[in-house]
Amino acid sequence: MKKIELEADNFVKTKINKFNTGLNKEVHDLNSYILNNLHDCKERERVREKILEAKMWARLAADRHGIK
Repeated sequence: MKKIELEADNFVKTKINKFNTGLNKEVHDLNSYILNNLHDCKERERVREKILEAKMWARLAADRHGIK
């Protein structure tokens, strides 16, 4: 692989890693906030499921369409 291709590949990988790290942190923070502030109930569990679903959709979008 040429040097410029390696640099481009490393740049893309760095962006993907940064996105995944940020997404994981934000999802973890939101999940913790929900757990700490809502009583244990079916609605709270539904919210947590939707947070996980949103994370999965975001990752799919990033895989399919790339990251800004």
